[in-house]
Amino acid sequence: MATQWTAGTTPGQVLTAATLNTIGAAWNTWTPALTAQTVNPTLGTGSSQTGRWGQVNKIVTGQAKIKFGTAGTAAGTGYYLVSLPTAAQAATGGPCGTVYMTDGGANARVGVLIFFTTTTCTIRYDAGALVTNAAPWAWGANGEINYSFTYEAA
Repeated sequence: MATQWTAGTTPGQVLTAATLNTIGAAWNTWTPALTAQTVNPTLGTGSSQTGRWGQVNKIVTGQAKIKFGTAGTAAGTGYYLVSLPTAAQAATGGPCGTVYMTDGGANARVGVLIFFTTTTCTIRYDAGALVTNAAPWAWGANGEINYSFTYEAA
């Protein structure tokens, strides 16, 4: 049987918000990466890559945003892969999150992250099509890939 968590309290003591805030830690930051099957994309001038994640026991959850810049971008070649902040259990081929993508203009798509390795995921949209350098559009200036994930840590 598991040991009860007491947070340093005594029997009968009122559990406060301050005490509950001692559970877990603050979000961790990390720099997500966008790579491709053959040639990696160049995000260009003014690009950004931001991510945050947390872990409770073996459950990892987080969010990331990768944005192409306004100049000097190159889409690379092949299907795209996005990184995870820490290794997952061997779950290759299963889903681990959701994606919202824009081309920097009027076009947007939603999709799903699928484990490729324990530290990377492919992006699929529209009934399973892979996101590539040319799909769902030709990636370039101001394109964004926003994703969230939840998975079991290795």
